[in-house]
Amino acid sequence: MNVVARPAPPSSSAAGTKLSYLPLAIIGALFVALYAPTFAFMMDRWQRDEAYQHGWLVIPIALAVVWFRQDKLKALPVRSHPAGAWVMGLALLMHLFEKAVDLNGPSPLSIPVFVAGAVLYFAGWEYLKELSFPIAYLCFMIPIPGGFTELVSSPLRLLATNLSKVVAGWFGIQIYGSGMHIEFGQPNGNEWIALEVADPCSGLHSVMAIKALHAIFAYTTRLKIGWKWFLFFCALPIALLSNLTRIVGIILIGAYGSRDIAVGLFHTYSPFILYPIAIAILISIGRLLEWLTVPRTTPSSSS
Repeated sequence: MNVVARPAPPSSSAAGTKLSYLPLAIIGALFVALYAPTFAFMMDRWQRDEAYQHGWLVIPIALAVVWFRQDKLKALPVRSHPAGAWVMGLALLMHLFEKAVDLNGPSPLSIPVFVAGAVLYFAGWEYLKELSFPIAYLCFMIPIPGGFTELVSSPLRLLATNLSKVVAGWFGIQIYGSGMHIEFGQPNGNEWIALEVADPCSGLHSVMAIKALHAIFAYTTRLKIGWKWFLFFCALPIALLSNLTRIVGIILIGAYGSRDIAVGLFHTYSPFILYPIAIAILISIGRLLEWLTVPRTTPSSSS
């Protein structure tokens, strides 16, 4: 009798299993039904609030990152992990808690938690690790609740106002006013100008947008993870510096030029000049860090 040896089928622990598309579709439909009001709330904020107009780009950017990682994702084994169900349950509790107490915040924050739980439950830890950045990037689309926004923007407004008074004084302009109020006269004219650094001028708008865009650049660099985080946090002082430059520019143009141009043309269009410059500075810092920290490979000479 001939005995034919057949290779044993790969175990689920070694080769993984296939995705269960029917349960995935059911969970996806449940997610859409439950979170439709939350997305409607966020889209309303994206449209009305200048600080979160970049929110429209967050999901497409996250999906693009997943698309470009698809070859590596296909090579990973699918190992469903039951802990993902608990993570999705936590997200649903956050969502229901918001609806129960009529509080804005927990439901949008639960979206990346739910997505992470779904990835873990249906695909496993290796998939979750590979998709950790695009999932975490979804946090940039979440509007900060109004009360917390005021807690952050008020100190930024006061800091920007006080620093702009100091810098304007270097150019020979006598600045008056307390708090967020700025008053000065034209050294070569008779007009008295009064300004107020309002909430949109706090710098929070530019910080959120610049950090959201710069996170993608930091992620795509060849830097080690520690330098990526350093590069990411560089966006904060540079964004605040660009906002300070804008306020000082308004004061200088108003003092030595035209009040109408300062509070009109320059105030309206300066962000379209200053913020791209801030992005360019951050990209330059990233390239410099790559040049300093990433080992350069020399091409091998062919005999």
